[in-house]
Amino acid sequence: MDDSMVRFAVISDLHGNSANFRAITEAARGRVDAIVLTGDYLEAKISKKDMFSGFVWPPEDVVDHDADLWAELVRCVLVRGNQEERIATLLGGRAVPGLAPLLAAPERWSTPATRFEHGHRFAWARDGDALTHPVLDEEPGGPVVVHGHSHRRMLTFGRAAPDSAAPPGGPRRTVPVTGRVHRLPPHGIRVVNAGAACEAAAHWVLYDEDARTVTFETAGDTGTTGETGEG
Repeated sequence: MDDSMVRFAVISDLHGNSANFRAITEAARGRVDAIVLTGDYLEAKISKKDMFSGFVWPPEDVVDHDADLWAELVRCVLVRGNQEERIATLLGGRAVPGLAPLLAAPERWSTPATRFEHGHRFAWARDGDALTHPVLDEEPGGPVVVHGHSHRRMLTFGRAAPDSAAPPGGPRRTVPVTGRVHRLPPHGIRVVNAGAACEAAAHWVLYDEDARTVTFETAGDTGTTGETGEG
């Protein structure tokens, strides 16, 4: 990684919403060194329930072809999510022009101070069917973890691994305030859930790695919306 890359626009769970992507990148213009997409930047049109039916789906039934969006995404730092993995499985190796590099993104991307990943492979605490927060076996001296998947913006700080039975003084979870600069502690557990860019508010996070700050932002109502549950 270029040492000058310290300010990131983090976008998670875009689900193919090109209007929101462009609104976010315009809002981030001149303020960041790189754009990081933490998975589910594409939208699989076939459900998990139907993906193993044995039917060979035509590519156009698997994912909407959006060459312009794909060309913009490939210039970003990409971490794949469950949507990209589902699309790759459904295509079964069939080539779609412009799509291959988006499906070949790594499962995680790291800097010396931060780990970016989608979150679909985390263990999650639940409230009924809803995912609430990841249960991570993190070392207190480990990196900042930035993720998505649940479509719920959240900050987790603490000195112990964030689990659902944390003792007093353990991890503290807060719903961030839009536009407020939240300073990350220098040590301990630090987990940032970026929320969902596909929603009408077009959620994204401005993350300054050197300053250890995160600002949860929106790019405004673009008139489009996406899923509101987990990706």
